[in-house]
Amino acid sequence: MKVLIADDETMICEWLQFCISQNPACELVGVAHNGREALELAGREAPDLILTDIKMPVMDGLELLHALREAGSRVRVVVLTAFAEFDLARQALRDGASEYILKTEMKNEMLQELLDRVNRELNLSGAASGIANSPQAHSIIRRILRQERDLTSEDLEELRRCGVHWRDNGLFALAVWKKDLMNGGLSFPREEQIRHVAGFDYTDRIYVVVGNLLRALSSGEKARKLTAYAKEVQAMNHCMVGVSSVTDELRQIPSLVFQAACTLGQGFYKGEVALYEPSQPLSRLFELHRGWKSEMAGLRVQLYQADGARRRELLEQFLQQISTDRIPAVDLLGKWFLDAFDLFALQAREQGAELPEQDALRARLAGSVSLREVREILGQVSELCRETDEPHRPRSNNIRLAVEYLRKHYAEPLSLEQVAAQVYLNPDYFSRAFKEEMGLTFVNYLTDLRMQHSVQLLENTALRVQNIAQSVGYANVSYFSTLFKKKYGMSPYEYRRKDD
Repeated sequence: MKVLIADDETMICEWLQFCISQNPACELVGVAHNGREALELAGREAPDLILTDIKMPVMDGLELLHALREAGSRVRVVVLTAFAEFDLARQALRDGASEYILKTEMKNEMLQELLDRVNRELNLSGAASGIANSPQAHSIIRRILRQERDLTSEDLEELRRCGVHWRDNGLFALAVWKKDLMNGGLSFPREEQIRHVAGFDYTDRIYVVVGNLLRALSSGEKARKLTAYAKEVQAMNHCMVGVSSVTDELRQIPSLVFQAACTLGQGFYKGEVALYEPSQPLSRLFELHRGWKSEMAGLRVQLYQADGARRRELLEQFLQQISTDRIPAVDLLGKWFLDAFDLFALQAREQGAELPEQDALRARLAGSVSLREVREILGQVSELCRETDEPHRPRSNNIRLAVEYLRKHYAEPLSLEQVAAQVYLNPDYFSRAFKEEMGLTFVNYLTDLRMQHSVQLLENTALRVQNIAQSVGYANVSYFSTLFKKKYGMSPYEYRRKDD
């Protein structure tokens, strides 16, 4: 945690410097003797905490506080005051100071407690050194740090304008499952030697934190420290964690981010926290990930078009291949596995069966932290579908023909009466029989079918949403969007942009 002192009394400054030097989590970045000097130092050094007197020449503490807030700084400010200035201290609190300390009662122990508390709050909130929380700043940070190249001086300057300042030593990145995919939210353990500087959504499923180790350590000590920290994060959140290597080069931060995301995947395959170990050049990994993304999109289509035994065979082949290659990124796999689950669930309904505790099972799959868990869950689903393929599970021939007709003609304007006529059944009887055998009403089944096809088109084509709506049977794009949002919790436009 970076600390700045602002006080015109030399003895107070020297005493504060001594106290700060005793705290291993703190780094003194400057001493100012008036508010103007403090403001200049704050702009240059980006402190996490400012300890300031109120009465100072040139610019006093209240004016400093106002200037900081007008500049958009969210640095913590603690006011040091004499008893006679109590009213001014209260004014400072109203103006945004975190707290005040009476100089007459100030002791080393009290100051150490303050420093530890502020450092802990900054770390646990992920808000050290002015992490920018505005959507605009988050978007800028995400865009810059996801680049497949080193940072330029222009990139670093843009990050500084967002309030992001790293020290140029002990840099690392840590990737975890995104907060809203885990029960209870995302929590970080207290670790005085680790400082989070910036956190952002790497993808819709992965959250990345980039920070500094605060002490000079050997490479082995750094690896052990980060691995132990990552294991604590995993234990607190029941999530997989990936950790990058450590560098002193600011320009290499995008590489650290990608390393952490890759290592998150390696941990997923191994079933344990992993520290980045370079197996191939990053440029080659970028290329492999892009190739796998395309291959998985094609395989998803094959899986959708396949039936019964062939679908299970494709799934097993894919699981075996990724177990060996360990290349596909975890966020890509997560979507693919959920698609596979939905297809098997649909197959079960088509066969007149229901997956036991389907919603809970799907939630478990979404939160799986290892390939072993995924195989176990999909194995259960696949086995149930295998049973429904057996001849001793009869199904009405009329409903089977109706389902086949729907799968071929889902993009056409269809009504229950039309499909009932195709299979020579009375519409009322057909409606009851369809729901009894499929577990869904005719309309809901057709909607599910169309939504699944629309997702394929959104992910694998550049078609406009209006064209996609028409391609799956909806002439009214607004109605299509309403149905899509009801099923997936976001509009088609948001769904397409969620990985950008």
